[in-house]
Amino acid sequence: MAERTWDDVAALTPGRELPHLILNRGEHRLLRGYKALVESTKPVVNFRHEEDDGMMDVFHPENLVPENRQLILNCQHEDLVETLARRAFDRKLKVKCRNLYVSKGVENTRFYHCDGERIKVKSFVYANDVNCFDTGPYCYIMCSHHDAALRQKNQAFNEHHGLNKHEYRLLAGHVALPVFCRAGDMVISAQHGVHRGHPQAASATRIVLVNLYQ
Repeated sequence: MAERTWDDVAALTPGRELPHLILNRGEHRLLRGYKALVESTKPVVNFRHEEDDGMMDVFHPENLVPENRQLILNCQHEDLVETLARRAFDRKLKVKCRNLYVSKGVENTRFYHCDGERIKVKSFVYANDVNCFDTGPYCYIMCSHHDAALRQKNQAFNEHHGLNKHEYRLLAGHVALPVFCRAGDMVISAQHGVHRGHPQAASATRIVLVNLYQ
């Protein structure tokens, strides 16, 4: 499904659309802002630009192909992830958005960052093996989700240098864990911790189903 969607979109001439989805690409963006993407009633194929340039981020992939909907929902194990998140953080987290990430040779990925200070969890279900650095594994700095001193140091640096509040440029003494996976594996991550996707080789492909819980 991911490969077919990529090929269908790549074959479109400028200005053309597909009837069953919304295409956000380049200057032709019908939806702007995260809230609009989340609230769309149709799947949205959103191509990222600047950092992560070229990554295809599909919102609501469970609605792309009707016969795949239940399979996609089943493999996300949402009840189990919600239970684990509740036990980890002592609060109820629910699915806010479902996505499909397709990365093909994305060599300029966002540097280490967090997704804000509020508790957020993401689950990643891999559709292909990610077993070496060239494929672009997810990387996480362990225990960083409750390292207040590290956060404050980086926020002060970011304010002084005009950077995004949630960037982490000062990481001396911290080691990131690269997460290597086989197709079908799930990774559950606290997104208020420090993470990034490792840059890929030009020939690499990574396909991941992603759920955001908050």
